[in-house]
Amino acid sequence: MAAFRFYISRMHSLPLNPEKKHKEWEIIQTIANNNNFPKNLHHKINRQMQHKTDRTKTEKKEKKFWTTFTYHSPKIRKITNLFKNTNIGIAFRTTTIHQLIKPAIADQTMDQEKSGLYQLTCNTCHKSYIGQTSRILNSRFQEDTRYTKNNEPQSAYVLHILNCRHEYGNFNSNMTLLKHINSPSLLLPYEQIYIQFHHNNQLIPEQHP
Repeated sequence: MAAFRFYISRMHSLPLNPEKKHKEWEIIQTIANNNNFPKNLHHKINRQMQHKTDRTKTEKKEKKFWTTFTYHSPKIRKITNLFKNTNIGIAFRTTTIHQLIKPAIADQTMDQEKSGLYQLTCNTCHKSYIGQTSRILNSRFQEDTRYTKNNEPQSAYVLHILNCRHEYGNFNSNMTLLKHINSPSLLLPYEQIYIQFHHNNQLIPEQHP
């Protein structure tokens, strides 16, 4: 029986034209008759193999396309159910709180080239320093990094890092543009306002409102 399954399966899988396929089927039937194999059984196997081949061809023709939705609440199911009876497959991805509050990398890259009010965060105690600069933020950050490496406490932030032996990170994780300001005369007033908005326990001890 296994041999007949193999020959019938091969007949359906080979790229034969109808004439050659019919001839192949006649050969299989002759072999079955010569070996007293029940006629209804090898016909049944042929129908099964034909059905399997047709189903495979249909599945290949109806190829699924996949799309991704961010799962933020059960309400998203109302949208995805619209694609239930189509050839579009739905996959879900989750969103964490960290992803929601973290600024986009593209925006941070643009912020590096801006001037204004900024916030520097300590990598160890997570307290902040509020500062202002008329230069681009990236230059200011590199300057503080150089002061830290050279053990030169030229700013309150660097003084905090050196005194407490805390860690400083990179621009994307530790420096944030609070407000883009082009006018130098507005830098100091805005700096004082933002410092007052921060609670004392959120600021590094080296910065006093």
